[in-house]
Amino acid sequence: MKKRVNSAVLGMAALLLVSLFYCPMEGKAADVIEGFHGGKGTAKDPYQIATVEEFEILRGNGKSDDGYDRCDFLNTYFVLTKDIHYHGKVLPSTSQWGFARCHIDGKGHTVSGIRSTDNPLFYRVDETEITNIGFKDCVLKNTPLISKDISNSRLSNITVTKSQFVFDHRNWKDSGDAYGGTLNYGGLANFSYATKNTNITVDGEMKIHGYGFYGMLYGFARQDCEAKGCKTSGKIKATVLYDKDHKNTLIGGMIGNNEGRVSNSLNRAKISVNLPAKDVSCSVAGISGKGSCVDEKKKGYRYVNCRNQGNIHISSKLNRQERQMVYAAGISAGYTDGDVKNCKNSGKITTRNAYAAAGIVNDLDGSIVNCQNKGRIEAVDTASLAGIVNTAMKKVSGCFNSGEIKVRQTKIHYDHSGGAAGIVNRGDTDKRNVTIRKCSNSGKITADSKKWHAYEAAGIVNWLGQTKSHTSTIVHCRNSGTIAGDGWVQGIVNMSGNWAVKGPKVWIRSCINTGSLYTKDSGDVMPGILGYAMNTKVKGCKNKGPIKSR
Repeated sequence: MKKRVNSAVLGMAALLLVSLFYCPMEGKAADVIEGFHGGKGTAKDPYQIATVEEFEILRGNGKSDDGYDRCDFLNTYFVLTKDIHYHGKVLPSTSQWGFARCHIDGKGHTVSGIRSTDNPLFYRVDETEITNIGFKDCVLKNTPLISKDISNSRLSNITVTKSQFVFDHRNWKDSGDAYGGTLNYGGLANFSYATKNTNITVDGEMKIHGYGFYGMLYGFARQDCEAKGCKTSGKIKATVLYDKDHKNTLIGGMIGNNEGRVSNSLNRAKISVNLPAKDVSCSVAGISGKGSCVDEKKKGYRYVNCRNQGNIHISSKLNRQERQMVYAAGISAGYTDGDVKNCKNSGKITTRNAYAAAGIVNDLDGSIVNCQNKGRIEAVDTASLAGIVNTAMKKVSGCFNSGEIKVRQTKIHYDHSGGAAGIVNRGDTDKRNVTIRKCSNSGKITADSKKWHAYEAAGIVNWLGQTKSHTSTIVHCRNSGTIAGDGWVQGIVNMSGNWAVKGPKVWIRSCINTGSLYTKDSGDVMPGILGYAMNTKVKGCKNKGPIKSR
């Protein structure tokens, strides 16, 4: 027997204490609505949903009295009692209501066959739990699946399979009604704030013609968002468009721009990005395009026990001496604020005309501990490559690279000469001391140049920085991989120190090289261990590998 939805359950919008990101709507809920399959909307007796028509009521699309404004469901409970099949039909209308402090339990059922352009399932989701539900065979154009905005909510045990997400700026312009701006686009939601995500699986294809922040889960995960036990797979194919006002694009297998925490999560999605012959900026990675943070006091671990197995390929149509501001990495590509622990990359990373590529993360303002790269990193006309992290600003400990790293320069670049390293490219001591401890490389590293500006190659780190207040230390590191380059080549460190300062010395201690070195320049100080050095002390280091001319 069908029942009417009690208008008291829906509540007056003026009473909603919803997220600070939108204002409560004036007016009251429409009080003439067709009922659900059963239930009273309480925790003990939730409304039951068994048909497409009843799922449309959940979306706020029941019959209504046009004399009233629509508002959100408040403190209401729903369950699915059967699978819901839309049979490939376009959603009949735009969702009218959102949820505040509600609970939606799919009970393991699936909603399938949704087709939608511009319209997500729900208007908004705030302080709401959505759990135990699957979505299948969905085709979504210029819209996320669940909602444009999700805040202060909990999503768990949700699967999205055999689905397609298309975002195309060539014939569509974002209306701008989603909080967080008009440039966030995700498979589940465009923008997520302080939301906990547990055991979310998204397997599908995302096609992008545009610019902005993109991810299979979210375009932008703000502040206290958490993703735990999540999996993404399928394909992301992006053609980045040039826009003079929006040059920055972030693409992640899971999240475009991540200000939250990701743990125990896996990306298998293959990501391919085609860049225009324009001055654009783009960061691409298996987990998130960028790992920024707005609260300096809450850095902590940003990525823990995360893995990337998907290949990342970036191509560019630009053909000039200045590189594009492009970054690629297995876990987080752009500037990342926070610590990284127990993360692994086995996906292949290829770039052209980029600034940097790394197995785990590029610029890290934090510590990175016990991380591994097994994936091949191959680049043309790319400035910096590293098996683990390109720019280290704190501590690198217990990290291991076994992936082959190869970079080739075909033209002179005035912005950066370039280099490749098994663990770290550069130790940045502007903020604090940098320590690289108990790291090892067994991967083959090759840096070739057909022009005058040479590429450097090192088994552990290319350059150890030094400032007036801070210094670098590398201790108990080992290289066994073959290192070859047209510039300086060393088993441990290529360059260290700073001749312009008289600060504390750079230390290189107890390091061993057993790998073969092929070089055009044998180094100035300690062949096999250290190349060009200033204000540097070396103690207890050994080279056991042969040094040969290229």
